[in-house]
Amino acid sequence: MDLGIEGQSLNGDPLWTKTGSWTMGLDPLGLQATSIRIYQSLVPNITNITNRLRYYAYFPWLVSLYEKLHHSDDPAKFANFMRRGEALYALATLVDDQQGSDGLGGSNWASQHRSEAAVNGIDFRPYTDDRTSPQTYLQASRGNYGVAYAPTLVEMEWLTRSSVPVTKGRGETVASAFAHSIGQVADDIEAVLLAGTATAKQLQVIGAAIHPAKIPSGSQEQSVLREFLIGTHDTTKDALSRRSTIWLVLDLIRKGVAPGDIDALRKAFYARRLPNDDVYNQSAETLDRWRAYQANEFGQVALAGTLNALTGLQREDHPSGIEPNDLIGKVIASSLPASNQSWSQWASSLAADSEADELRLIEPILQDLGNGVRPAEETMLSAFKLLAVLWARWAKGDEAVRPIIARMAGPDGRSLDGILRTLDLGQSLTAGEALAAVMLKHVVIDHQIIAGRKLSTAGTFTYHFLVEDGLLSEGLLGEYGYTTPRLFNLTRVLRDAGYLSDDGVTSDGEAFLEQHQPL
Repeated sequence: MDLGIEGQSLNGDPLWTKTGSWTMGLDPLGLQATSIRIYQSLVPNITNITNRLRYYAYFPWLVSLYEKLHHSDDPAKFANFMRRGEALYALATLVDDQQGSDGLGGSNWASQHRSEAAVNGIDFRPYTDDRTSPQTYLQASRGNYGVAYAPTLVEMEWLTRSSVPVTKGRGETVASAFAHSIGQVADDIEAVLLAGTATAKQLQVIGAAIHPAKIPSGSQEQSVLREFLIGTHDTTKDALSRRSTIWLVLDLIRKGVAPGDIDALRKAFYARRLPNDDVYNQSAETLDRWRAYQANEFGQVALAGTLNALTGLQREDHPSGIEPNDLIGKVIASSLPASNQSWSQWASSLAADSEADELRLIEPILQDLGNGVRPAEETMLSAFKLLAVLWARWAKGDEAVRPIIARMAGPDGRSLDGILRTLDLGQSLTAGEALAAVMLKHVVIDHQIIAGRKLSTAGTFTYHFLVEDGLLSEGLLGEYGYTTPRLFNLTRVLRDAGYLSDDGVTSDGEAFLEQHQPL
């Protein structure tokens, strides 16, 4: 059998791979895709790899500087220019002030050279002009700009769609605003990029002007970047969603959620509870969509646990293979207490228990999945209980959770709603029979379909198990977990914009909260 490999993006993060190898696959059950579609609609244009707000101004300015200096449509020449500009940004920032310098493209390389460059300057050319060199600051042909920021800037129509783009629309405005912020330092940057070398003094001066944590307060640059974030006068769907999510995040931070505490945000979005366990009294369609996102996350994690349970048991006890229904039955029998209760009765009794807490039930599942081990029997019971509580809580489509998930999944998509529909059909079956139906359809069959499509369309071998001659074999354990919903980077860019500080929400952030409401 020929093996292949895929090279694509997971939650905005690039996967670089080589032909001729097996790959674990990004979404073996197809459930994460729905979570990703939901959070992409809630935090548009800020991805998991667009780490700092000021890059949204620096890169358009750098593109306009290339146009001014070179008048060339040679993609290789443009790429080299952008690589120099990106390496300069990272190193100059670290030379000036390491505080608040996280999230920079090429930061590992810059950290290695900071001390020497701060005294003696640097020749960038060995590190930027040949990306195949072992010394290169980054291997990507156009650096982090090309991987992370260019697609977003093009999508927003700040740059033209070209291998050698030019600024357009708001891209021209933000480039001009950045130029105004840095003033005469633009001449120093121009000189460094043309020569490919920088003195220690130039690095210090440039770093002080372009540092991502030092967008001048009250500047035109800050104003343009804030308008991008909150879109006060923008009524597009993307702007409304982004502004509403920003409002909710800032509101939750001022009510006790620590900046960057994604688990606390998940709890508040789903359970409507604050860190002190007070009720979060807020109503908004955006908040409902975040609840739907988290509900789908619970479902995809629970089924990832069943995938590892099936493959782990097959590997350990049935290395030659086992009939799928027999394997499913063994996993259920070892974890679920024997009972003749129907699925509806069992799930309803669990949901009525005061201990029915999805966030608590998911903890052992996440722990085992993160370690890539076969889940313990107690962990699988938690996974089954989690599915039961989700079904009981959302069986009637209350509070729009299932409709939102179904809409984002699409007619052929896989999602928690699909899992719960299978359980709707099996509610009069015993609990074990209903769970077996879910595992057969949404784990065994769906994984074979998804992996088969990847193999036929991309030559990518992502099977976690094979089903041949009626036997399931060749099981492989995987490491899984939550998707990454862009919220960490969102809090970081809110800090860059001056809406957050070490002390929490700033006066400007409070003013934004007073002027707006989430939709």
